[in-house]
Amino acid sequence: MTLTFLPTVLLVSLLSCAAAEEGPPPPPPFTAELAEGARGWADAGLNAEDYGTGVALFDAEWLFGTQMMTAVGLGQLILLHPGERAESLPKMEQALNAMLSEEGLAFDKKKYRGSSINGRLKENKGSAALLGYGGLALATHRAVNPESDLTKTEQAWAEAIARRLKTGKLIETYPNEIYPVDNAALIGALALHDQVTGEDHSAAIKAGVTAIKRAVDPKTGLLIQAMRANGKALDTPRGSGTFLASWFLVRADPTLARALFDAGRRELEGSVLGLYAMREHPAAYADRGGDIDSGPLLMGYSVSATGFAMGAAAGLGEQEIVEDILRTVQFGGPLAVNVVPGLKAPSGGGATGSHLGDAILLAMVTTPGRP
Repeated sequence: MTLTFLPTVLLVSLLSCAAAEEGPPPPPPFTAELAEGARGWADAGLNAEDYGTGVALFDAEWLFGTQMMTAVGLGQLILLHPGERAESLPKMEQALNAMLSEEGLAFDKKKYRGSSINGRLKENKGSAALLGYGGLALATHRAVNPESDLTKTEQAWAEAIARRLKTGKLIETYPNEIYPVDNAALIGALALHDQVTGEDHSAAIKAGVTAIKRAVDPKTGLLIQAMRANGKALDTPRGSGTFLASWFLVRADPTLARALFDAGRRELEGSVLGLYAMREHPAAYADRGGDIDSGPLLMGYSVSATGFAMGAAAGLGEQEIVEDILRTVQFGGPLAVNVVPGLKAPSGGGATGSHLGDAILLAMVTTPGRP
């Protein structure tokens, strides 16, 4: 498989230690606000108690997600705007160190009955979400700061990902729980690792892509949200997982990323109160409600599906859709933060009033477009 490389000029900027005197312009105002928010949350010493989802596991997952998306977003910000490096790199590394701390890894360890990922890296199964999402954050950091001590951790995680993908199976996130979108994260993390290091894990990536295609619903083209280890579907094809998977896959398999994105638009695209948005469920499952993945639905429209669609659109060069969703975020974001359980930070602040919201939106809006 031929990987789609980041534009050469961006890689040069990414790997340099200082921006050129006449570098790219500063980030747009809203991106700058999100970055300032993300840097603030990295400093805030967040813990699982700062998320009020009502379920301890979800609180811990959202803590990890905030740290991971903060690192990815700040890294991509540096990629696009090298002048942000001095202010953003230390905060990126704070987020990564928090992600790798005992509390950051706690959600996965608990589901594996107290077994830390550090003792299971050489296995060829398990921990798809931890390794995939965390691996992407670490690979982004390796691109920005290849001399960091964190490079050893990134290398070990990349090798663990490759070992799992080579099996040709969908990898469990937790015992007997498969979330295909988390497998897309594994693929995306390994693809970025190869782009940054020059290593070749194309066989493992191809095996992972083949496996994830088996989780695409043939009727809608959307990704099935959850499965058992035996391949039995536990949930329906949905927007939040489909668009997030598209975002993860842009580097590794732009054809599949485009297919998922286009299927999502065909099945889920619309508007609510005059604002561009994505539904969570296709027409055949329109009576279904929201959950922790989608957030509460407004006339079927999903905060998560819409936000993740922005990242996929950015990666696929669909700038008009990015702008449409940005308008939705800026008008509808305050409502979402107040109605989605656990999304609003207890202290408020940041660009959106949400720790996880600032982090995810920054990661989405700074996604490098394909050449």
